[in-house]
Amino acid sequence: MRSGVILRIDINVPETGSGKRLGALTGTKWELKMCGVFYVDDDTMREIEKIAGKIDRESAVTGDVHPSDSALILRADHQGMVSEALKWGYEAYGKKTLIFNARSETVRDRPMFRHDFEERRCLVPAAKFYEWKKIGAKQKEKYEFFAPDNILYLAGIYHRDPTGDRFTVLTREAEGCMIKVHHRMPLILNREDMEKWLFSREGAKELLGVHFKNLQKARSEKETYQQLSLF
Repeated sequence: MRSGVILRIDINVPETGSGKRLGALTGTKWELKMCGVFYVDDDTMREIEKIAGKIDRESAVTGDVHPSDSALILRADHQGMVSEALKWGYEAYGKKTLIFNARSETVRDRPMFRHDFEERRCLVPAAKFYEWKKIGAKQKEKYEFFAPDNILYLAGIYHRDPTGDRFTVLTREAEGCMIKVHHRMPLILNREDMEKWLFSREGAKELLGVHFKNLQKARSEKETYQQLSLF
């Protein structure tokens, strides 16, 4: 993560303007207590390549992907789905701030997101993502969320920018195995809804409330420092 960059999730709260430093992540400013990681492996890359036909492996991060990293997304093109390596997190104008999530409930209304939702929707393929559950004053349990033998397709939008194009991940209220860990989760689409999300504006509106029933969780290693939340 880049020094001096504030990472921010879109949660409809007033700006505080006060960045905080966090022990294990010294050198990175934080406006709110949250961070994020999803994971891309070789199987994910091969699946993207199978769908898009051509991918930019050299420009995209494999392994753990954090806000400000470049990751492969799928977007609509006249001839089908194409892949592109974009940076994760919108830059807030006039501020060193990354907004790496957008609420599905308000994405159609927020000025920063509504045009991109109408015209520039994308999918963010991932093998899994992580979330942390607080178990005490200083400890959190780390969980990974995945769909057995399947790639996760996180719903996103992207933004064309002179400094480099960027994407953000949409979130929804938690459901299923996510509820006891965190109150928010990414909006995950079923594979059969991929084209509907990318190519149909009206269809995409319907998918903002879609349920993903195949998500499972597993305990990962315990974090003894305060880890911030992705969604």
